[in-house]
Amino acid sequence: MIENLTKYRNTGVYMSLKQIECVVMVAKLKSFTKAAHKLKIAQPSLSQSINILEKQIGVPLFDRSTTPISLTHAGEIYLSKANAIIDLYNDLNVQMRDVTGFENGKLRLGITQTGYHFIQDALSTFYKKFPNTDLNITQVFSTLNLKKMLLDGDIDIGTLILPLNTEELKYKIIKEEQVCLALPITHPLAQKTKKKAKGYPTIDLSELKNEKFILPKDSQRSRPIYDSIFKKAGFEPKVFCETETFDIANSIVASGIGACFTLPQFIKEDKQDKLMLFSIDEPLLTRTIVLAYRKDKRLSRIAYEFLSIAKSV
Repeated sequence: MIENLTKYRNTGVYMSLKQIECVVMVAKLKSFTKAAHKLKIAQPSLSQSINILEKQIGVPLFDRSTTPISLTHAGEIYLSKANAIIDLYNDLNVQMRDVTGFENGKLRLGITQTGYHFIQDALSTFYKKFPNTDLNITQVFSTLNLKKMLLDGDIDIGTLILPLNTEELKYKIIKEEQVCLALPITHPLAQKTKKKAKGYPTIDLSELKNEKFILPKDSQRSRPIYDSIFKKAGFEPKVFCETETFDIANSIVASGIGACFTLPQFIKEDKQDKLMLFSIDEPLLTRTIVLAYRKDKRLSRIAYEFLSIAKSV
């Protein structure tokens, strides 16, 4: 293998950017078929492109005998340099677009259900100011997946919640929000509590130790936070069901069942008079919404314009 790598180093091997992109995508998705679909090319064409490259280099880049396929030692070396080349190419494109007319640039946003609520006004303002921008929005239900998309370079900016738990991302704070606890309006605690003119009445979570809860799934970022809050309150919650969205949790509680954590802005109009919201004196229920982006990647001027608008609206 060392001889082959030396041969590769000492001979002029032509590699197109497309071939480099193919290798990077196959390595990322561990599948020729998925990579071809992602790159929007025929799978035989992708395989042929990589086969030609491997013949030119003189060593295989992928071990096709494993499931899923994996990189060879040569492939790992190639990938480390290939990622750097693509980053440089993308950086060059960003700079050229900024020089020739950044208003016509491209912006890829990744949003969660929570995040969209806080940037919808920014999106409207941004579109009015830059109508020619190629704006691509991807909805992601998992913050872990959204973070991965940012780190993989699939999106430019994404809505996340602090802490990010990574040194590879930077962020701009756009909003702080307070998570509330919702009970059915018919619940005894709701019946004996008067609504406040401003804000929400406070409740001690321990008063609900016998209540059933609608909680996020274990895979969701917020679940460990709620588990920690229950532990502080001195009890383990009775879980009625788990869901991925505030909307479903709100609907179940509005029907007269259980309790849930929610955000006021996600309560639909037809559910508002069926729920009673309470505030819990717990710092962990304060969430900081941010727009995150890669620390090592140059953002385009149009991306910075969006960040500026999002902070100001």
